Amino acid sequence: MLEKFFLTYFPPNQLFMNSFYRFLGVFSILLYTQFLSAQTTSELLDSLKTELSKAKTANDRSLILSELTWYYVPVSQDTAILFGEENIKVAKSLDDAAVLSQAYSDLAYANMEKGELIEAKKNYQEALKLRYQTGDSTKIYGTITNLGSVYQRDFQSDSAMVNYLKALSFFERTGNERNADFVRNNIGVIYLEMRNYPKALEILQKVAEYRKAQNVDYLYASTLTNIASIYKNLKDYQNSEKTYLEALQIFIEEGDDYYTATTYNNLATLYNAQKYSKLAISFAEKGLELAAQVGADYDYALLESNLAQSYHDLKDYPQSREFYLRALSHFKAQNAEDDIATMYLLMSPVYAALGMPDSSAYYTQAYSDLNKKLTEQEIQQLTSDLEARYQSEQKDAAISRQRLELRNKNFQLYGSLVLAVVLGVVGYLLYSQQKLKNRQLAQEGELKIALAQIETQNKLQEQRMLISRDLHDNIGAQLTFIISAIENLKYFDPIKDTLSHRYDSIADFTKQTITELRDTIWAMNSGQITLGQLSARISDYLERAGVSTRGITFDFDIEKSLDPNFSMVSSEGIQIYRIVQEAIQNALKYAYPSQITVAVAQIGKGFQLVVKDDGTGFEESQVKAGNGLYNMRKRAEELGGKLEIQSKTGKGTYVTLLIPKK
Repeated sequence: MLEKFFLTYFPPNQLFMNSFYRFLGVFSILLYTQFLSAQTTSELLDSLKTELSKAKTANDRSLILSELTWYYVPVSQDTAILFGEENIKVAKSLDDAAVLSQAYSDLAYANMEKGELIEAKKNYQEALKLRYQTGDSTKIYGTITNLGSVYQRDFQSDSAMVNYLKALSFFERTGNERNADFVRNNIGVIYLEMRNYPKALEILQKVAEYRKAQNVDYLYASTLTNIASIYKNLKDYQNSEKTYLEALQIFIEEGDDYYTATTYNNLATLYNAQKYSKLAISFAEKGLELAAQVGADYDYALLESNLAQSYHDLKDYPQSREFYLRALSHFKAQNAEDDIATMYLLMSPVYAALGMPDSSAYYTQAYSDLNKKLTEQEIQQLTSDLEARYQSEQKDAAISRQRLELRNKNFQLYGSLVLAVVLGVVGYLLYSQQKLKNRQLAQEGELKIALAQIETQNKLQEQRMLISRDLHDNIGAQLTFIISAIENLKYFDPIKDTLSHRYDSIADFTKQTITELRDTIWAMNSGQITLGQLSARISDYLERAGVSTRGITFDFDIEKSLDPNFSMVSSEGIQIYRIVQEAIQNALKYAYPSQITVAVAQIGKGFQLVVKDDGTGFEESQVKAGNGLYNMRKRAEELGGKLEIQSKTGKGTYVTLLIPKK
């Protein structure tokens, strides 16, 4: 059900520094020998705390606190954060940018592993500012990489990719293959999160080969875990299990209880996907014990949710409810709202099976409310980003105008001086007049450029408003599918084998909402899109609609003579796509069809798009037009096209959009 991907991070001290060099600045060679003989992480931490009590200078204390922060992360993130915060205070007293930047980086790493992403981002940014002062390029780009990891954890894949590509370019340019390997691994994880499984597998297999050749067992195991996740999503369960078990064995041999617990959770997820519930329970219980020991609260909640799923599949509904409630409590304690929403959705059928319809309805409504809140937050964030960009460009335009005014004053002054000089020289006067005329023409050209910039900003504002309306309409279409599917579930016996499949389908489809939001922003920034791209998007939308809405057949017909490379402005493509969504949404809400067909055909030099259904139909003259019909007609008008709606009671509905060639 819930699994965890593995990213890799740059160590908080010198990149890829081995244990000897990490300790050399603080301890004697004797202590290093003592460290080599240590058998457990616990002994290492005890040794560090002993050395901390003996440290005589603030510089020594800071170095030891740095080590304690780093090594406590897989053991107890709360303790790691306490040491990290203490190190910040000590480092500030030294007035050393390099030491203070290291302290901020240590604390950011602990914040990130605990899931405190806002604090992690803030502390990494503080570290980056200080490292720019020190001029250490390797550490600068290491911090940029870790900022990318924070963005990736926060599902901001575009920002993460920007940071990763900056760092990768530097490391490849300087021949630092080991650092570049870290970045490639995280890029592979982004492709995994984006469900581009072939690309993710291609990158991560190369990363695994490199790490195995370098005998870096711990990092090799983390990459194996991600590869196993890809195999699981491709339903290659045999290779997935084999790869997970290989990673698990390495983590156990390394004595890493934290990542051992996480891998137990991923194996439980794999076995739940195959309905091997008892096997999933045995691995989840082992993971729970280890997660409790290392204080991995988030992973503990993930394991509880997997146990709840296993008991649900075994139809032990009281036990399933108990673990769902425990997981929900732990997710709430960590403010993990996406996971809380998932728990609400999965708990509803459990209460239905227990004959508690009121509780089932309560959690269904709680899921709907929280999902709406999360969607609105995402929209607000996107809108704020656009607004900030717009304001920044407005300020740039204002500065340009001020510079232009200053140049105008200078031109006037120089013109007056020249004119005063040439008054006594008739021949030179003609030359001066021509020179002044040329300068005036250049000034007019600059004025035109400035006016064009202002016009561009106004168009940007119009685009922003269009994006906001698109986001609203798209969310409405997506939620309609979700609500329709949830309502249909009321007519199914929740104990039947098909129930889990339907809820999984709903959950997968809900996750596409945010993807669709980002599609809108992407399309608006693309400039041009082809008819082939638009057709692929419509086809994907119909496929997902068919999965989420049973009992309805969705067909997509496109005339073969149409040129798939026919291009259009991206905003026009989005308008057409939204009209299709709105027409299908209306059919699902009001017409109760058994079949919906979208057809695209060549009409003259333009093309025609038809959305038809075999539902109940309606008399348009007897129906009060709502926002849906109004938006469809408004979009068609903005396209310069023509929208016709033909419907009769009992005979279905035809929505026809005619787009002339421009």
